[in-house]
Amino acid sequence: MSIQDRREREKEQRRNDILKAAEKLFLSREYDNVSMNDIAREVELSKATIYLYFENKEELFFAIVLQGTEILNSMIRNAVKKAKTGIDKVSKFRMAYHEFNRDYADYIRIYNYFQSRRFELAYNTPDTSRERSKSLSGGEKSSGTSEYLKKIHGLRGERFSIMCNSVQEGIGDGTIRPDVNPAEAAVLLSSISKSMSDIPPDHEKLLEKQGIDREKFVLDVEDLIRHMIMSYHP
Repeated sequence: MSIQDRREREKEQRRNDILKAAEKLFLSREYDNVSMNDIAREVELSKATIYLYFENKEELFFAIVLQGTEILNSMIRNAVKKAKTGIDKVSKFRMAYHEFNRDYADYIRIYNYFQSRRFELAYNTPDTSRERSKSLSGGEKSSGTSEYLKKIHGLRGERFSIMCNSVQEGIGDGTIRPDVNPAEAAVLLSSISKSMSDIPPDHEKLLEKQGIDREKFVLDVEDLIRHMIMSYHP
């Protein structure tokens, strides 16, 4: 192995160590309760070294959100691939989302925070981006230029496309009503999935009094959605 290759490997390992330390802290604390000093102590590196790999705390947070998003999209792709009809693909998509909610609750928590108004997440046009960069003091880079952010948005767009295509396929194979608008259905189902990842405690208690736990509630909602969009004359 050449010296250059060894240095590249060491650099990649250090970056992964920083990500691992940041992930541990972001998944166990609120965003504002994690500092770059905390991450530096956790990974046992100087803060200056961390800045060689990540511009700021926001970038590190986006990198962790991206890791969770990649897991979610992988689960959805694998699940949808196993379904044969459009309506079954819609169901597989939603159940994969539920399994992610259940198995990766901490990632869901930070993703919901990521989607809050705490960050500027919208894509900018090139002209807008240039104008925005002029207005930023001290050379600070807009979060809209973050490579991590762009990848997260790309994966979000992929999920939307998978759902739209599944609905469209269902309309084509006769398992979903022809009057269902794929984009409208995708937005609605995405909103439902998001809200079900954060059911208020009083609502959970209300369901428990009816003998309905979270798993049963998810299945009941899935059955309801299926009947909302299914074709009665396949």
